[in-house]
Amino acid sequence: MDVLLLFISCLTKGKIALIDEFYLFIGESMFARLPSSSALKTFESAARLGSFKAAAEELAVSATAVSHQIRALEDQLGVALFVRKTRRIELTTAGDALAPILTRAFLDIRNALEVVVSEEAVIRVSTTPSFATLWLVPRLLDFYSKFPQYRLQLDTTTRAVNLKQDRHVDIAIRYGVSPHDGLDATPLFKETFGAYASPGLLEQGKPCGGYTLIETAWQQKILSDIGWLNWLGKAGLDIGEPSIVSFDEEEHVLQAAIAGKGLALASSVLVEDLLKRNLLIPYRGEIQQPGAGYTALCRPEQRQAPKVEAFLSWLTGENLAL
Repeated sequence: MDVLLLFISCLTKGKIALIDEFYLFIGESMFARLPSSSALKTFESAARLGSFKAAAEELAVSATAVSHQIRALEDQLGVALFVRKTRRIELTTAGDALAPILTRAFLDIRNALEVVVSEEAVIRVSTTPSFATLWLVPRLLDFYSKFPQYRLQLDTTTRAVNLKQDRHVDIAIRYGVSPHDGLDATPLFKETFGAYASPGLLEQGKPCGGYTLIETAWQQKILSDIGWLNWLGKAGLDIGEPSIVSFDEEEHVLQAAIAGKGLALASSVLVEDLLKRNLLIPYRGEIQQPGAGYTALCRPEQRQAPKVEAFLSWLTGENLAL
């Protein structure tokens, strides 16, 4: 194992005592004679605070323990670090040279640890804009209430992210049945497509042909058969030349329907929250077209990472709740 990697591993696991194993690992090298990390930290604290007593309070040990640690450090180095006077201490020339170097070193370590911990608290999820806006974001407060130690960073895109190349993404939520290419796959939601409208629009009581029909201009071939013409055929309706309007994104289709502009043909998964809030209601709900489904993908080596496990367990729980 690389020396630096072992040292970083010791720190990032939160086990400072493992630094002693680091010193054992490097054996007879030039670093093998370094004092223990606890002795160096004790000296740094006393030098910065100008007091053994203040250092003891900061480190939550006794003043006697601080004095012994520093005496042992001086004996090991063969040089005095403090001049001990009746009621105060002063740094020697050697101590004055060493103290700021150690302060910077411990500050660098603390900053590095904060970065590592912060990175581990962020779950980076790639998904489509429609799924993020219509399904995921409305439920995020529930996720945060269950897992307050994490926060989600969303990357919304219609292109399929390559998890093997885009290492900054932890989880990709994909639609359809594309091959998973050796990735860990967690099946999520199956869907159907039906017609939905605002309550106010349906109060007008018009026949289907009297409304503007709004649908998505699908990019996925798997959805090429999902459209108003097929829905009308399945419903046994012949309305001549229907007024059909298309949008590129499902969220735009649903926003138009919420605004009362027409009937929307939409996914049962993405419309669920809007139904609960009574912003939309089903129109001829018995007429449904089969859709595809959503899958959560991650790299196999990340599947057991706590943050990935937490998010996937929450997602599958929400799936069962549907």
